[in-house]
This record gives sequence, structure tokens and C-alpha cells, in this order.
Amino acid sequence: MAAIKLESANLLNPLGHHATRNVAADDNRETSNASNAKSVSSGHSSRFGFSKRLSRLFKRDHKVKKIAPSSAVATAPVSIVGPRQHVQSAAPGSNAIPVSLGLHSPAHASQTPPTTLAVPVTQMHLNPSARDSLRLDIFPENVAKPTHKTSLLKPYVRVDKTPQLVYCYSLLPKAQESPSSASDSDDFQASLLDDEQREWVQLIDPILQHRYRWLVEQLVKAFADNQLKTSAAIEEIVLVGPVLDREPYRQLLNCFISEIKETTALDITLLQGLVQLIECASPGYIVDDDLVKIATVLSKELSITHIGTSDHPLHLTMSLARVLDVMVAGKAVYAHQALQYAPDDETPLQVLWKFANLAAAGAGVASSVFKLDPEGLLKGIESLQKIGAEVVGAISTGMEVVKTRYVGAGGAVRASETKFDLMKKRSWYLALQGTALFIRQGRLSDFNLVVSQASCRHNANFQWGICRQLGEIAVDPLWDTLARQQTVDFLGELYKSDTYWKPHADVKQWILTILVQIAGMADVSLKDRALALLTDLKTDGTAEFLRRRSLARRLPLPTAYPLLAQVQEIPKIEYDLHSLRMLRIAEHKQAVYIAPMAKPSFQASDDTLFSLMEKVKDFLGGDSQVILILGDSGAGKSTFNRYLEHELWQDYKAGDRIPLFINLPSLERPEKDLVAEQLKSHNFLDDQIRELKLSRQFMLICDGYDESQLTSNLHTTNLLNRSGQWDVKLLITCRTQYLGPDYRSRFAPKAADQYTRDINNLFQEAVIAPFSKQQIKDYVDRYVPLEPRTWVTDDYMDKLTTIPNLLDLVKNPFLLTLSLEALPNVVQGESDLSTLPITRVQLYDTFVQHWLGVNRRRLEGNKLDKGNQQAFDELLEAGFELNGLQFQQNLAAAIFREQEGKPVVDYTHKRDKPSWKAAFFSPDAEITILRDVSLLSRVGTQHRFVHRSILEYFFSCTIYGPAGSNDDFAPPPHFESSNIINHPLSQRNLVTEPSIIQFLAERVKMDSRFRQQLLAFIEQSKADNRAACAAANAITILVKAEVSFNGSDLRGVQVPGADLSGGQFDSVQLQEADLTGVNLTRSWIRQADLSKAQMEEVKFGELPYLEEVDYVTSIAYSAGGKFFALGLYKGDINIYNTANWTRTRKLEGHRKKVPDLAYSPSGEQLLSGSYDRTVRLWSCTTGSTDFILEGHTSYVNAVEFSPAGNQVASASRDATVRLWDSRTGSLLFVLSDHGSSINSIAYSPDGRNIVSGGCDRKARTFNTHTGEIDLVLEVKASVNCVAYSHDGLRIITGDADGYLQLWGSATGESVKRVKGSSGSICEFGLTPNGGWIASSDRLTVTLWEAHSLIPVTVFVGHLGQIESVMFSPNSLQLASGGYDRTVRLWDITTAGVGLNLAANQSAQVVGIAYSQDGSSLITGSLSGTVQRYDGATGKSGPSYSCSFEFGKIAISPDGRRIASAGYCNEIRTWNTDTGPDDYVLQGHKSWVMALAYSPDGQQIVSGSLDRTVRLWSACSGEPSLVLSGHIASVATVLFSPCGLQVVSGSWDGTIRVWNVGTGESRVVVDIGRFLGHVRIGFTPIGMLIAVQREGSNRVELWHEESLEAQHNLQHDGEVGTISWSSCGQWIATDCSNSIWLWKLVTKDAMQEWELVLVIRDIIRSSSCFSWSPDALEFVAADLAGSLQAWKLVENPESGWCVRLKWSSGVTAFTATDASIVDAVGLNTMNRRLLKQRGARDGLLPTAESSNESQQETI
Repeated sequence: MAAIKLESANLLNPLGHHATRNVAADDNRETSNASNAKSVSSGHSSRFGFSKRLSRLFKRDHKVKKIAPSSAVATAPVSIVGPRQHVQSAAPGSNAIPVSLGLHSPAHASQTPPTTLAVPVTQMHLNPSARDSLRLDIFPENVAKPTHKTSLLKPYVRVDKTPQLVYCYSLLPKAQESPSSASDSDDFQASLLDDEQREWVQLIDPILQHRYRWLVEQLVKAFADNQLKTSAAIEEIVLVGPVLDREPYRQLLNCFISEIKETTALDITLLQGLVQLIECASPGYIVDDDLVKIATVLSKELSITHIGTSDHPLHLTMSLARVLDVMVAGKAVYAHQALQYAPDDETPLQVLWKFANLAAAGAGVASSVFKLDPEGLLKGIESLQKIGAEVVGAISTGMEVVKTRYVGAGGAVRASETKFDLMKKRSWYLALQGTALFIRQGRLSDFNLVVSQASCRHNANFQWGICRQLGEIAVDPLWDTLARQQTVDFLGELYKSDTYWKPHADVKQWILTILVQIAGMADVSLKDRALALLTDLKTDGTAEFLRRRSLARRLPLPTAYPLLAQVQEIPKIEYDLHSLRMLRIAEHKQAVYIAPMAKPSFQASDDTLFSLMEKVKDFLGGDSQVILILGDSGAGKSTFNRYLEHELWQDYKAGDRIPLFINLPSLERPEKDLVAEQLKSHNFLDDQIRELKLSRQFMLICDGYDESQLTSNLHTTNLLNRSGQWDVKLLITCRTQYLGPDYRSRFAPKAADQYTRDINNLFQEAVIAPFSKQQIKDYVDRYVPLEPRTWVTDDYMDKLTTIPNLLDLVKNPFLLTLSLEALPNVVQGESDLSTLPITRVQLYDTFVQHWLGVNRRRLEGNKLDKGNQQAFDELLEAGFELNGLQFQQNLAAAIFREQEGKPVVDYTHKRDKPSWKAAFFSPDAEITILRDVSLLSRVGTQHRFVHRSILEYFFSCTIYGPAGSNDDFAPPPHFESSNIINHPLSQRNLVTEPSIIQFLAERVKMDSRFRQQLLAFIEQSKADNRAACAAANAITILVKAEVSFNGSDLRGVQVPGADLSGGQFDSVQLQEADLTGVNLTRSWIRQADLSKAQMEEVKFGELPYLEEVDYVTSIAYSAGGKFFALGLYKGDINIYNTANWTRTRKLEGHRKKVPDLAYSPSGEQLLSGSYDRTVRLWSCTTGSTDFILEGHTSYVNAVEFSPAGNQVASASRDATVRLWDSRTGSLLFVLSDHGSSINSIAYSPDGRNIVSGGCDRKARTFNTHTGEIDLVLEVKASVNCVAYSHDGLRIITGDADGYLQLWGSATGESVKRVKGSSGSICEFGLTPNGGWIASSDRLTVTLWEAHSLIPVTVFVGHLGQIESVMFSPNSLQLASGGYDRTVRLWDITTAGVGLNLAANQSAQVVGIAYSQDGSSLITGSLSGTVQRYDGATGKSGPSYSCSFEFGKIAISPDGRRIASAGYCNEIRTWNTDTGPDDYVLQGHKSWVMALAYSPDGQQIVSGSLDRTVRLWSACSGEPSLVLSGHIASVATVLFSPCGLQVVSGSWDGTIRVWNVGTGESRVVVDIGRFLGHVRIGFTPIGMLIAVQREGSNRVELWHEESLEAQHNLQHDGEVGTISWSSCGQWIATDCSNSIWLWKLVTKDAMQEWELVLVIRDIIRSSSCFSWSPDALEFVAADLAGSLQAWKLVENPESGWCVRLKWSSGVTAFTATDASIVDAVGLNTMNRRLLKQRGARDGLLPTAESSNESQQETI
């Protein structure tokens, strides 16, 4: 042990007690060791005594000498054995919990080797009932440690008070335990939580815990960052100390130390805050250097402090004492290392530190074995006394310094110097340390036990310290009132315990002083208790100290919270992003998810499918900025979006691109504040949003573009990816039905310098593909285990595949979900599922009924409270399902009525109670039940239907609900005419709601009553203008339901704004009808009477065509679109003003065909190339020729201006491309690498390259500055047209085989090649924005999506070869010109409207036949598809396909079997109900050219290129006869009506009749060898042979055995198909896109064929006809697969007429013979269009009007 020699002159004693205390009473009344103590400096005056000794504490003093190294104490092994005593905790039923006595641990355990202390188990027998002992039940139980209790925070509510934050945070488990501490204290504290606290802790999820931790840590940061440390800030931050984790605690501690070190004037609050912070440190938080640094700082302050009247010395001394308390309570190494910072020679401070070191060694020895429980502490106190006299004690806990203020500095020092026994053993110090820690832990019962049983309880220092600790509890408002009252009682017990506790006289004075302070408090209960006790105690004459010092050990609670207010404004970005991430991950719930596949565009085939997720990931990693994902309603767009967001959040790391799911309908202004508004909805602050905008990247997942009813370009209007704006990747989903054809302009990014120009290389799109059968099965596999079911996967799949069309229907994921829920009910009681029809609306009907039934049964089985039970019973009585359906219908109606269909309803009861929303979202019991069983979802205060289509379904039900046996779901009753204004159809125009229209159109097909109701609305509108809106919606629904209005009486109907596109109104009466704003695109109004109809703003989908007297061979728009030029076959060029489409100038000069035109970028020049081998540059101002560029030696096929306008190029049949200077006309280069004629040229967007394509099957690129060749593209056919894409990255070629091909412009690699036409692609053009390509074949123009080369729509109407196509500069119009001498002007904005593109893309019908009874119609197409139709309505029925193409087909008389032949030698037989049979008829040596069934259907006859006719058994497929005799290909075969003969026609010119029984034949007609068509018919006048020779306009009719044609049917064009009627009295022929109808008539006793009617409104030439067996009706199929059924009607007055019965597939706008006499509001353009299409306006033509389109205004 170290021994210390002390010289009395220079040692400042700790001031521990009054000078008059009885020293002999110290330490268990043992013999006093006062004789060993040295009196120090008793003669110093009061003037110097206190201040001088304070200042000398840290100065050099050679009189104090070190006798032995202090480190010896720390390293000496000690064995302590105490008496066997047992101590019970005063807390009832509590167990001793081992807690380390040491408050702090060194940074490294190895720095302080542990001291081994062996102590046997001891027992202490206490007798609390002993009369002289101190009561053990003053504090009867341990309590929660003192905490400032506040109200508990509500989750996710802003924290406004720091004490509330600290209190709530203290209840939560620590994020990470200190490695050097045990969890006993935390466990103990957790066990003291009450029920309310435990319940609150359960509510706080990890996100909130992280938030509170972040706030606490940010308070530390804010305090450290603030230069001015105000008292309010210090009081606030000290509260946080006890709950801090280690790192932020150490940051705060260092901040305090640095602040005190750097301050020029001592801040008492800062100093008190530092000490309070040190005392609250958790184990392991303070390292060795910390307290040494603090002591160093305090030494500096003491050295410069003067006593005067200042409290600074007092506070410094107290602080030093409290810091050394912490050192002693920790490891001995603190004091040991502190000596290293002391001056070289020892000072009194060194002595103090040595004493502290020795005392700490004793404490450390004890703490290494005795944990902090009462028994261990008491044993440690006794054991410490046995360490020996060398352990001499330490400084006090601070109360001695306080005492100096009461007795005077000098007096206290002198008294202490003379009386203080320095060398006395100080076991009391350890006891006070233990009791102090018990108090901090709230363990007052354990405190009670130690105070009453400690062996040092008679020591004055111990007594003084205990009294102060009790006084501190009494004045501390953090303790509960009961504990504070008990401290008053405890002080009274101590005062009175003269026998057991034996308080010293000055201790009694100290108790009275404390009680006086308590009596002065505002708390009445404490005040009264203290006053009563004082009255009782002062009877012995003892007086309190005259001067009182505050007992407060901690700083006062703050009344303001400046740090928290500051922190709440900090952009805590990463924390809030983490919180958002955790929230979104927790919210993601998707029971079944199947990764969707996608395709490039709507019409793309299945072989183009790709993973949508992979597509999006590529998008994220690429340069594109916008990706548009399209899909039908229910295709899984929202599901994919949420899954994508979930995946991105799962992978998110700080700094990554931030995924942000945005439900567009929930935002107020997505077109302006898209990102900021969404972030605000997640509670991000403005400062945070600004920082995110400038520093972070986002992935915006925008869902529901269509539901938000947006039309703007979100990327453009939000200025995304511009300088200083949001850096984003933008994903948008939208329903396909919502968009028009030119939708890309709504989504593609715009150029930064020119917003009207799309940047398509930054734009991608994908269309979600329907589920495949495997995806459906995968979905079912995952769906079945979700809950107990009686069906397994195979059961569901069996039903899905057996019910007709259902498997196709459930390829839609949402409908699949509905189907799986509804299927058990759908099939219940059904025996034959193969005949069970089901539609989309039926699925919704069944699902909703099932949903409401399940919820009714659930509520019936639940125990409801009285109010809810009563409401439920009333609903049951009134019909639960009916009320549930009505509730949702009413909500849907209200959403459309009040919110224009925006699906999200935001409801807060206090705010919205007076509004319409309360009827659906108030807390009323009945409303709550109905809302809970509805198909609604809720996020916060926002409510919506679970899917947009559910909202639309319920709204459609308000118009007409499901019909059936269940009255709950019966349609609404018929509306009286007087109530029409209240009908849902009268509330809004449904044209913009295609999904609702679809639901209702399906209802029409299911329920004839609904059809009649809609017709009634239309009828009512004739006399009641209030029915106009309902009638417009009604007729729109009926048209979409494919209801034909042909021949209907619609006079006076009022249907403004109706969508009649694609509708059939042949011969309809529409006089005086209100058709304002009606869409008639592609509608059929042939022979309709529109006299006096209101026709303002009617849309027809096209403008009037320009009609020329010559073939139109080229067209061009000027740069601004003001002028339009067209070149003619004979060399002239006409210029039109596009404002009114009148001709303004004719340019004459070329002598031959002008195949190409181009305007300069400035619009000042026009470039033309001609077959006269010249190129001309024309002045657009004067119309004169600026330059004639000569040099080509053959036809000039193409010309082009460079983008800059300073160069022009020309391409010629002479295999050269010439580049010219447009300013001088000089030749720059001749590019001659092509080997044959060059057909097309195009400049790259930057003008550096030019591409040319020619008949050598190559496309070449050249450098326009050097003339050098860059790339050669190998095309598989002659290249007819070339172009660069808008961004210059692609080259597009169109070839003679009908293929469009994309190439990389940099590499020359082929990117994509698609079939664009059945013939040659003659010409194409690109929109200026690069989104569309228009290509032409012979008679049609196809619109393509430029990037994917997927067709969008087809424009038909030209009657001659199309030579040129071009888009207008604004991309809203498409012009096409051709050999029919017209230029057609198509409205791109209506592309696809009223169009069944799938039907348009169906293959040519090669065979068609009615069934024997005429009820059905069978077609076979070139693609191998067989389709059945209803003969009366044209409604399509079952279809099936094979893997090979049909060339010819024959249909059995009963319509149940088909024989087909492709381009091969085989014949296959089919059953029209089940598909292909096994029969393959083989025997022909070459292609089969003709097929026919016998009248009884038992035999098949075929004719072939091998010159034979063969007979086959239709039942077995066995061959029966081979008929030879023709010497050329057999082109036609036919059975005679009796079936005993076969007639065959051959290109050898002979018609043979064969005997089926013998095989013999005879030639009945020999017309000579020919090529063309031969048709044979059996008429009332015998067998007739119709012959049409190739190239002839005449059909020859030959009688059997005749030597020449008896009749010639003369046409005005080449004849194609010929067909005989069933009765033999009519012939239908196809000629020049028209159908000619001939009738056998008798004139002058002679029979002849007379032309009766010509139907000139046929889009394409007819490929085949079929006449009804029992009526004068026939169906014509055109080359594109469209069908038209016609009916011949004889009027006694006007004769024969023909009316369209029905049609399918593509139709063009048709107005032949329509009457527009006195039509009102019809603008000039539309009137001209109608008159061009054959409409009559009743006006006599004039010279001016007949040449209106050719008017020349110079």
C-alpha cells in the first residue's frame, strides 16, 4: 500500500462537518485516530484562507511529497472476507439484481487489470421492528427512476416538447447495449412500466423508434453547431443526456468540455450542465481521458478565479468534487492517469487525487465482487474498512463546500483544518456512492436498507450526505409526490434517531435547514408536511443554518425548447427516406403476383413478348427518361407498379435513385407540382423538398394517368430533367382505351430548346400482354393455398378451359381474380359447361354478388355491439345484398357527379360532415357496415374503390344492373319519361368513359330489355330535349354493342356529342336530328336522310379530298404547313393554301411526271424532280424557276433538301445521287455506287449523311461533305423508300416485298424487319416528331408506330395506286395522293376510332358459305382461320385456326364441314364445331385450285394445276375417281344440283361435264385458251358458264353446247369475282371496288341479263360472294377479310334497291346518296367532304361549285 506523508501547512482539508462535531463518534464509535492527524494552517486568516488555498490547489508546492507510488494500490491483490450476514431487500418480493457499481468503464478493458476479491456468502439478520433501529418501511418499495413524465406521444404526431421526447424515448428499448454493461438495469426498468406505457411501447414501430432516435441525436448536433450556448439550450440538452447512445453522448460531452475550455467567462449553467451530464453517463460512455480533461479545464478556471462575492469558486469546487465522485465510482486508473497531467512537483490537488485513487481502489475492489444490491453494498462497506489504514479516504461529495457558505469561508476552512481527520478510514464514501446510484435507479427501498444498516451510519460525513440526498429528492419535481413526502418523513426519522443513527449536532442543523427549504415550496402537501415536522423538531432548541443554499442537484426543467424547434426544421432527408422506405415496404401486400410480360405495341404478335420487369430495369440503367406502360383495364398496371416500387425500396441504399409511387388521381396538380406534391403527402418539409430537388435522383412510378383525366405531358409541364429541376426517370401507366392514336406527344420528352419537338430516343413504351395459359395456371397454383377451398388447381383450370371464351377473358389478371372467386357460383347447377356463355360484365356481376354474400355471412357469425347489431338487423330485413349494391352504386354515382369521376375521396369527418361525402364515410353504424363490406380501400383519409374498373362497373349498374332470378340484383325499374332528367344517363356524356360504355354494351347483348330501354330514350329525345344527353349516351352504347340502325326512323332525335364511329346507318332517316358534335368517323350513312339536321362540329375523321384532272404522283407540305404542293403525272405542280384548301398557284415547266417534291426548311423554295431528267428549284414567292439542275441521264425519282437548306440532293434511274448547292445551283458531288435505279433518298437530321435506296436491293449512306460512302445495307428486295428516324439513330427502308426494316445508322445492323403489306411498299413518310410512319401499298395507307414498327390503323378510300404520303408539320394530318387523281387528307387524331384493327388485319377470305337454313355463315381465310357468324346479325361465333394457310376452301351444304387446300398438293377436312379432322386427302401432284362439296355433302371434288379432277369420300377421305381430260390447269369445279354430274372449267378453254358414276366426260363449251375467271351457274334457263378473261371489262355468259357467248355483261373496269344467286336469277360481280348486280329479266319474250344496281361503296375488291339459300341476300368478303351482308328489296314504285344488313371488319366513311339538304351548321369543309362522297345537298351545281377544289387564286 502506498503511504502518504503530509505536511500540515499546504493541505486543504475537505470541508465535511461543523467544527464542533464529536470526532470520537465517527466510524462505528471506534477509538479515534485523531491523534494521528496533523493540523494544517490553522493560523491563516480568512482573507487568504479560502481563496488562496483554492488557487494553490493547482500550483507547484514542494512541501507535499510522494512517499510511495499510488499505482501500487491499483495493482495489489486483495482478499476480503466479511462476516456471514444476509441482507433482505426492503422491496417486497424483490430479488437482488446484480448491477456493477462502477459507473464507467475504460475504453479498453486491458488498461485496468481486474483486482480479485474473494468474499464468501454472508448473511445479515436484521430486526426492523427493533425499537432503536431506523424504520425499513419509510420507502416501502422501489419505484421507477426519476423521470420527467409527460403525456405519451401519439404515433406519427409532431414532437413539440423536449421533455416529452426524452420521456417517451426512455421507455423504448435501447437500439444497442453497451458492450461493457449488463442489461439488468434495463430489465429492471422495463419491469416497472405500467400498462399504459407497455401498450404505448407496442404501438411504436421501428420507423418511429428510429425517428425519435434521430430527433434526439439531432438535438445534440444542433447544440454543438450553435455558437451561442444559451441557458435555455443547456437546460434542454442536459435532459437528453441520460437517453443518448454512446456516440452522440460522447459528442455532447466533448462539446461541453470544449465550450468551457474556450470560454473567457465561466458560465455557471454550462458548468452545472457538464457535471449533470457526467453523472448521468451510462457504463462505458466515459473513457479515461474524459475526466482528466475535465479536471484540467477546471484547474485552469480555479487558477484565474477570485473569491470576492462571486459564486464561481463555490461552483467550481462543487463541480470538481462531483467529478471526482464519478472518478472514484469508476476505476482507479482515472486518478492514476490524472496525475500525468499535474505539475511536476506535488500540490494539494495531487494529494486529493491520490486519496481519490486509494479510495477508488477500495471501491474498485469491492465492485469487482459486490454488485450493486443492498446486501453486496453493505458487505462492501464493511470489507473496505479492512483494507487498512493506507486507504485514507477521499474528498467529499460536495456538501462540505456548500457548508462553507453558511459559516464563512475562513471559519469553515479553519474548523476543517483543525478538526478534519484526514487519515480516518472512509468507508462512508463508498456508502454514499452506492446510495446515490440507488437513488438514480429509483431503488428507494434499497436506499432505505443501506441507510439503516450501514456500519458507517454514525459518521458525520455519511449523515450529512444522506440528508442532502434526501433533500434533493424532496425538491426535485421529477420524483412523484408520494416519494417526496416520504423523504420528509425520512428526515424526521433521522433527526429523532438519537439511539440508532446518532445524528451529529451540525447534521441536525442541516436537516432543519433542508426542511425549511421544503416548507418554502409551492407544493402544498410537501409544504404542510415540512412545516408540521419543523414544529415538532424545533422543540429541542436546535436552529437551522442562517444561510441557505439551493438543494437542486440538476438544472431546472426548460420552459422553452429552442433546439427542438430548430431540429424540427432540419431537412432530415435520409431518415425520412428510411421511414418512407420502411412504411412502403410494410404496406406492400400482394397475395399473388405473377410477373407480367409485355410487347412493344398493341398489335405486336406474341413472338415479340419480353419481361416487363427486365424492360423497366433496362430503362433504369439506360439513357431514356420516360417509359409508358399501357394496358387494358385490369391488365395489372397498378399491381406491377406497386411491386416495382416494393422491389426498388427493398434494394434501396442511401444515395440511390429514390422510388416514388404516385397515385396521380390523388394529387391536385400533378401537371405542375408532381414530385413536390407527392413528397408533401409523405410529410416532407419544404426545405427537404428543395434539397431533394437539387441533390437526389428519383424513379417516379405514376399510376392512373387515365384516372386522373390528364391530357398534359407530365415530363414537360413539370420541367423534369431540366437544369435545376427534378432529376427523374418517369414511368407512367395508362389504360389503352383512354388514348388516341397520337398519344406519344403526351409522354415523350420535349427538346429543351423547342418544346414542340419530341425527343423520342428518350422515350420508351410497352404494352402489358394478356396472361398466357401458363401464367394463368401459375396464378391459380398460388391462389388456391391462400385459404381453405374445396377446389384444387385442376378444378379451376378445367372450368376455365371448358367454358367457351372464358380462358380468353381471364387473360386479363383482374378478371382472372374475379373469375376464380366467382367460378364456384357460376358453374353451380350447370351440367354442360361447354355451352355456358360468360362475359366481362357477367364476371363482375357474379363476383359482387359473391362478395356481398360472403360478408353478410361473416357479419352474421360475428358478435356485434348493440348499435352495430341493430343496424345490421335492419339491413338484413331490407335486403343486405340489395343495400350493399345500392350503397356502392350511389357512391360511384356521387364520385362521377361530384368529382367528375376522379376516384379518390378524401374524407375528414369534422371538415366534411356537411358534405355529400358524409353519406358514405361518416361513423354512422349503418354506413360503417355498408362501407366495410364494400369493395373499397383506404389509405389515411383517402378512400377509393379497389380498382378503377369496379368504380366504372358500379356506375354502369346505376344505368342498368344485372338481371336474373335474384331480385336484389335486378335492373332498376323503367324510368318514367318525366324523370328522364334524373336518370344516370342524363348526368354526363359517357363518350370519355369507354370502360363504362363497354360494360353497358355487354348488357345490351345479354338483355334485350336494356336494348329496348335505350331505344326508348332515343325515341323520347325526338319530342323532349331533356332526354338529349341520355339519348346520346344510349345511341353510343348501342353502336358499341354493334346494333345496326340500318333503315331506322331516327327523325328528330337529339343525340349531341354521341360517338357513332363505325356505326351502321344505311338508309336511316335522320331529318331534323340534333347531331351537334357527333363523331361519324368510319360510319356508314349511305342513303341516310340528314335534311335539316343540326350538324355543327360533326367529325368525319378526314377532310375533303383534293381532286385533280391528272394522276397525283407526289405531295409536300411547306415547313410551316401553310402551303401544300402536289406534282402531277404530266409535269404540272399545283400549290394549295391549307387554310381553306383552295389552289393558289400552278407551276409549269416540267414536261413529264413529277415523282417527288420537297420544300426548303425556310419555306421559300420548292424542289421538284421529274421524269424529264431535270431538277427544278422554284421561288415560292414568285412561282418562277430559280434554277434548273441538269445532269441526270434518266428519270429523276427523288429529291430532298438538306436540314440546313443550303444543299439539295436528287436521285435518278441513272443509278446516281447528285448533291447540289441550293444557293448557286452548282453541282457538288456525284455519288455513283449504286448498280441500278435509285428510288429514294433522305438526309440525316444533322445533314452530315444521306441515305439512298435502289433497285439493286441496297441502301447506302454517304457523307454529304466528302461524298464518301459510309455504309451499305443489304436489303432482300428492291428498296422503294428510305428515311432517317427523327433522332438520326435509325434508318428505315421499305421494299418491294412489302417489308419495313429498321437499321442502326451508326453500325448498319438490322434492328427489326416486319411485313408491312401483302404487296410492295410504295412510299412512306414520317411525322415531324418522329412518332409515326405512314406507308402505302397499292390502295391503303397504314399508320405505324415508328420505334416498334407496329401497325396502329389503316386508312382506306383510294381507288387507284397510291404514289405518295406525307404528314403535316403539326403531325395532325396525313396526306396521300395517287392514281385515282385525288389527295386524301386523313385526321390522325381520330386514327383507330370506330376501327376494329384486329378485323382489319385478318387475312383475305377465300371461301364463304351459308348453312342450308341460312341461319349461319362460315368463312375460311387465307391464314387458316375458320369463323362462324350469325347469318341475320353478323355476330361472330366460335373460331379456330390451323397452322397452315388456306388457298381454297369448300363448305358442306349443312355448314358443318370444310374442305381446305393450301398452296400444296393436300386437302384437309374440318368439322366447323370441333376443328380439323384426321383426314388428309392426298393424290394431286400439284396445287389444288378448286374445291366443292356435293349437294348431299357426301363427296368432295377437287381440281388442280396437275390438270386432273378428283372425287373423294367426304366421310372417310378415301379417293373414288381421278378424272383426266383437261390439258391445262383446272380452275373451277362444281357439282350439278342433282349431284350426279361434276362440271369443271380449265384454262385450256373447255368446260367439261363428268359423270360421277362412270367418270366419262364431254366438252360442253370451248371458249379457247385463256387466263381469267370461270364461274358456272345453274339457272332457270339451264347451265350457264360465266367467263371473265384477264384484262377484260366484260363477262361472257355461255349456254351449254353453245359456240359463242349469248350474253355480255359490260363493266367500266376489270371484273374480278363472279357469283350466282341460289335461285339462278341474279349475278353479282366485283368491279373496281364496287358490286354490280345483274338480274335475269324477260323483255319482248326474250330473256336477258340486266344491270339493276351498282354498289359503289366497297372499300376493297371482293374476294368472294355467298348468296343466302332462301332469301335475296348475299355476303361479300373483301381482300382484307371484311364482310358486308346486303339485302335486295323491291319497291313497287321505285324498283329494286339494296340495303346493308350488317358488316364486320374495317369500313370507310360512306355517304353515297345521303341527303344533306338544308343541314344546319355544316361547315364548308364537311359539306364538301359529304358531297365528294356522293351526298346530295339539293343545290344545282354551278361552274364555280363544280370546280371549287380547283379554284386558282393568284
